Amino acid sequence: MPVCVIVLADPDPANQLSEKLSEASIPIISCQLIKPRSEKEAFKKITTEATERDLEQFSGPLKAIEIDAVKLLNPKLSKQQRQRYMALWLMPFGFLAGLTFTQMTNLQTFSNLGIAPIAEPVIGGLLGMGSGWLGSHVAAASVNPDQDDDIRTLVSRNEEGRWLLLLETPIEVELPWQLVQEIQPIEVVRLRDL
Repeated sequence: MPVCVIVLADPDPANQLSEKLSEASIPIISCQLIKPRSEKEAFKKITTEATERDLEQFSGPLKAIEIDAVKLLNPKLSKQQRQRYMALWLMPFGFLAGLTFTQMTNLQTFSNLGIAPIAEPVIGGLLGMGSGWLGSHVAAASVNPDQDDDIRTLVSRNEEGRWLLLLETPIEVELPWQLVQEIQPIEVVRLRDL
């Protein structure tokens, strides 16, 4: 899916682009407006005479979200999701592997501690399940996204007080470059183009 992030000075062009996209009936999977980390500084750059009431009405039709809530721009969120998915199949597999290994080898590891021999396979299964959980953490941490430089650039732009508009279209639909250029963005970053 083609994904690009448009860097803007204020949210008005993002709202205009959103309206133009809906009018043109261009299929969009995701259109997210990301507000700057230092939102008050961004508003000071836009207008010096804005009152609190004006600031509340400034967001327009697109609801502005924090950059930390966007999985594509927050590697910690994607790592947590990968860990959950890995644990979903590694923990049951680890339990079955531990149970089977204990039964096959007829280990009596915990009998000296006063645990009944019948409980040995269950304890082996629980230890295997624990190692599956640990493996899911290690496997999730070992994945290094190849777009770290682009993400760091976008995070720094966001910290500078810039607004980000994340656009994602279906695989067969090209990003609407003419409409994007009409709003005169500061920068356009392509994150994924499958």
